[in-house]
Amino acid sequence: MRRVAKDSERGIALLMVLVALTVLGAMTADFMETNETYVATAVNERDAVKAEYLARSGVNLARLLLSVQPILGKSLNFPFWQYADMIMSPFSGPEAGGGLTDMAGIDLQGAKGLGVSEGNFTVKILDEDSKINVNMASDQVMRKRMVDQLAMLMAPVEYDPLFDRQSSDGQFLAREDVICEIIDWTDPDEDRCDFSGSEDPSYYQSLDTPYERKNAPFDSLEELHLVRGVDDDVWSTFVDPDPSKPEARVMTVWGKGKVNVNTAPAQVLFPLVCMMATDDTGVSACLDPMQRLNLLAILQAMITLRTFMPFGTVRDFVAAIESPEERLFLPLAGFPLPGKRLARQLVTTRSTVFSIYADGTVGKVTKRIHVVVDTEGTDMLDSAKTVAASGGSVLYWRMD
Repeated sequence: MRRVAKDSERGIALLMVLVALTVLGAMTADFMETNETYVATAVNERDAVKAEYLARSGVNLARLLLSVQPILGKSLNFPFWQYADMIMSPFSGPEAGGGLTDMAGIDLQGAKGLGVSEGNFTVKILDEDSKINVNMASDQVMRKRMVDQLAMLMAPVEYDPLFDRQSSDGQFLAREDVICEIIDWTDPDEDRCDFSGSEDPSYYQSLDTPYERKNAPFDSLEELHLVRGVDDDVWSTFVDPDPSKPEARVMTVWGKGKVNVNTAPAQVLFPLVCMMATDDTGVSACLDPMQRLNLLAILQAMITLRTFMPFGTVRDFVAAIESPEERLFLPLAGFPLPGKRLARQLVTTRSTVFSIYADGTVGKVTKRIHVVVDTEGTDMLDSAKTVAASGGSVLYWRMD
């Protein structure tokens, strides 16, 4: 009996040891996992701060680059900001000057003070004056022009499926309805954009979280999501087709209203030229399918050639549309512009409002800063200086 008791005590001790080891093992594993999580979080927080300041550095360098524009003079309309990534390559990563070395044969590997020891940043500068500004509905003249511009943008038959379906509130919205909803959001009055009556607030009041039309300019592009009729399909077609490529955007809320013909894509230039192609009876040459195809061919060829030969004046742009064979040296028929008197009100050859997209990356963390700057105007602190000299005045700032 005594031996059985001793064996029993030994078995219980062994069991207690195993239980203790199991508990301690689980506690140790949990402690190590928690510690690793804390360390990873701390590393990510550290890298996030570094990435943010790399992105800020990209923004500052981009503004410095834009400050050079006044020095170049008004006669030079070359969009040099489109090559910001190459110009800034000596500062943007551990391998200083990689882009310049590849393209120009300039070796900066031994230069001091260039590049960063850890991480990198990329910068993209986009002129907002190359987009259709949906904030230009402050008066009746600009409102009518904006209606025509958006109508021409949405007119092609390939967009019919977007408007031959029910909206989120179960109703069918035609092109003119969506256009009016966008304009009525920004204009200061309570009248429908086509002056056919008063604005109807019932849709916005019927939402789970009701709100009213702003009746003031958009503060950001994202605000367009609040407008009735601007669903994901309309957004991806006319506003922001590819979020990773901001240059593909068609609309803006920051431009000055006139579109820069030296940088605007064909989708933006097309409705503007169609407005100039409208005669006194209201008939546009763009209604003719053959003329429309001819215009698209002219615009595509123009976009290729303007990279090397940007337009110096609005008159040069109009002449290139009317006489592409003479001005662009292309075997294309001219496109009639009976309303070309509108050209100076619709287009320009220079840009003054720019978006800067700066991405700073350290380790697995990336921070993006989107800044919009206006390079036109005088300095508030010194009227003898322009804001362009300091990289423009900030209109918008967002960090993701």
